[in-house]
Amino acid sequence: MWNFNFAKIVAWVWPTLAKETVLSKVINMVDVFRISLSGGFDDNNKKYIETIMKLDNSKTIMMETKWCDVRVKNLLDVNLKKWDIVNVDYSEYAQENDKIIFIDYEKLAELWVWAKIKFEQSNILLEITEIKADDNVDCKVIEWWTLFQFDRVRFSENDIDFGVLTERDQKDILWWIEHWIHMIALSGVKSPDDVLSLKSFLNDNNKWNMKIIAKIETPEWLRNLDAINAIADGIIFVFDKLEKDMTERNLTMQQLIARIKATWKPVSVTFISWLESKKYPFRDEKAIQEFCDCAIDSFVLEWIIKEDDTLDIITEVYELLSKCEPKSPETTKERFDQDDDFVVRDYIIYNAYRITKELDIKAIVCFTDNWYTSARLSSLAPRVPVITFTKSDETYRYLNMIRWVKWYKISESFDYENLKRIWKEMIRIIFKWNISLDDKVVIVQSNERQKDEKNDMINWVELYKFKNI
Repeated sequence: MWNFNFAKIVAWVWPTLAKETVLSKVINMVDVFRISLSGGFDDNNKKYIETIMKLDNSKTIMMETKWCDVRVKNLLDVNLKKWDIVNVDYSEYAQENDKIIFIDYEKLAELWVWAKIKFEQSNILLEITEIKADDNVDCKVIEWWTLFQFDRVRFSENDIDFGVLTERDQKDILWWIEHWIHMIALSGVKSPDDVLSLKSFLNDNNKWNMKIIAKIETPEWLRNLDAINAIADGIIFVFDKLEKDMTERNLTMQQLIARIKATWKPVSVTFISWLESKKYPFRDEKAIQEFCDCAIDSFVLEWIIKEDDTLDIITEVYELLSKCEPKSPETTKERFDQDDDFVVRDYIIYNAYRITKELDIKAIVCFTDNWYTSARLSSLAPRVPVITFTKSDETYRYLNMIRWVKWYKISESFDYENLKRIWKEMIRIIFKWNISLDDKVVIVQSNERQKDEKNDMINWVELYKFKNI
């Protein structure tokens, strides 16, 4: 058995996870660390990233744009009871207060009486009863529980148009570019134009090759899914926000995941809300198994409020993946549609996959410049690891989002003969030295260059016994 899970884990670096003592315990279980400047601890972000890179500089750092990510700024939990009247005020900075609710939305006075304020993780609902002269509001508690620190705030549907790429987001991105940001999760995307506007902004700042993952979390965005996916580099589904629209349109999670997988882009899943039992949704073996059966690329863990929960939840999800993935059913994928300019390339990739279905193969080994070969192989859901070597920093960071792929960064000086000398050692490590000399390995090489690019690379597939590599 290999020493890693096929599906990847994306964890939000929240204050409870940002301590080095916690990070050191989860660093080998998490592939991508997702971070936002909306968490109320901006001054420490550079330190958190430095800690991650010190522990393992192969990890990917994903920034999520703020969009309408309004947060509770209380450092203390606030205990509420039904029909209580509580004051909600604006604060840019965290406050040690358990009587007044502070949030980082400065236009509270522009709301109106009877408008609703929802706190997602705490499952608390407030109704505005009075707009105060000093730009804060009194609210009646409709649904109650304990209000957690840094909870996410939502307003009544369509109350506020935040825009997609806000001025704050642009400033955040520029800050991130200087501090190891590898890819961006774009919140609030409604159309392909939103993704294109971010691409244009990145181009203007010499980051034209940065990957953009579009977060699909409203019915409007779901209806534009295919057009958005054509422009973005991957999709994150927030399924609990899409459930109603999916039911009305007779869509299932499995169908939506398959649509993205067919385009060989990584598809991830997350949930925002807690269940009624206050149990985190991913801590459920049945749910994990369903997503593993769909060959989901990654599980995006939302921010975790309680420090004691952080390590437990990440560990539990990791262990559930180890348990569920071997139970996923065997499937055979149809050959994908080919680009007319790359018929040979795509035929080679598909045949590498087909060999794993017909013979007892331990692993697929490939080299990639622009991640195409690995992503195509992954989309076919092979039952063996795709061991990938690349010279590109952007490519290997992106591969952390793609299922089945175990990658290694190599220097520019490596050629094919150099690679063959290190493949054996890498395969031994992945399989914990539990591989025999007669086990079979497929090696695939495909021409990934664009039509007009000069390239002397040839397309081929080789089948070796391990002892003959």
